[in-house]
Parts: sequence; C-alpha cells; structure tokens
Amino acid sequence: MNKTRTFLLSGLATMTLIIAVIETGFLNLESQPLIAQEDASGLTLEKDGEQVLIPLEEWVVVSSAYDPSNTVRGLYMGMTVDALRIQEKGESFEREIPMDEIGSIFRGKTKTTKEYVWGGVKFGGLVSVGIGGFFTLWGLTDGGGTDAFLCGGLMALFSGIYTVPGGALLGFIRAKVAEGKAVEYVIGDGEWVIVTQ
Repeated sequence: MNKTRTFLLSGLATMTLIIAVIETGFLNLESQPLIAQEDASGLTLEKDGEQVLIPLEEWVVVSSAYDPSNTVRGLYMGMTVDALRIQEKGESFEREIPMDEIGSIFRGKTKTTKEYVWGGVKFGGLVSVGIGGFFTLWGLTDGGGTDAFLCGGLMALFSGIYTVPGGALLGFIRAKVAEGKAVEYVIGDGEWVIVTQ
C-alpha cells in the first residue's frame, strides 16, 4: 500500500508541475505554421525596403484609420483583392476589413487585461482543485473512505481562498508585463504598406 501511495503522489505532483509550467507561460505550446520559401503565405508589410511577414492564423488587432479606438481582434485568415479577412474570437465567420480603412496592425501579446486576469483566476482554481485532489488521494490511500472526499473538498475550498486571488494577481502582473510587447505597424503613406501580389 505504501508503494501505491508513493506512486500516486509522485504522479499527482508531476502533473501539477506540468500544468503550472504551461499555465504560467514558461512553456509555450502554441505552434507557428511552417512557411516554405516558395509558398510564403501570409500578410507582408513593407517600409523602406524592410519586410515583415505576418503568418496565416496569427493573432492580430486591426484599428480603423478613421477611429483608432475602433478595433477588430482575431486571427488573420488571408486577404482578398482589397480587404483583410479576420476571424474574431468565438465567431465562425470571417470579417473583411477594407485595406484603405486600416490605420494600424498590432501583433504580439495583445490580449486585454481582463483576459489575463480571468486566465489567472482559472489557474488559481486549478491549483486549489489539485490541492483538494492531492488530499483526497492521500486520504484514500490511508483507507479514509468518505472522510477522504470531505477532507479533499475542504482543502480545495480553503486553499482556493488564497490561490484564486493569487492567480488573479498573477494574471494582472502578466498583463502589465505584456503591455510593451505588442508591435504596432502604422499603415499609410510614408509608413508601412500592405504588399499585394
């Protein structure tokens, strides 16, 4: 019974560590599409001979030339003759934004502070559930029966008092760190231009 308990606890600790590493952003599992040289698919921007390629399905924010506070956030899905196609989060259809109405294009860390904080809250909740699961398994390996579930639930509840607000604070800190990491490409004469081929 002692070997089983050790095996379960080490497995739970390993999974908790893996979840923590992924959720804190230390390990990024987002894959970037491969771009072959003969088939460079994406949005090409050019300024003074310098070119930047924004690959398909990369997260971008496009602001209006007439009202910079009017933005569209989503995945870049391609372009037509005179418009960019953006698929907004949670939408199944693509929105076409005319190229002559684009003021700037942002890429990089462009999530809102609310999204970072909500992600931190979810992470804090996962940690508290993991703590509760750990104590439940520990109690079950000691033959605790129903009391093991009660102990695990109470530990999840009490640890959540600390982990959920802590996760929200971590999300807020990550939002402030990411603020300076978004890159803006201003579109217009003397600025970046969209290359159409």
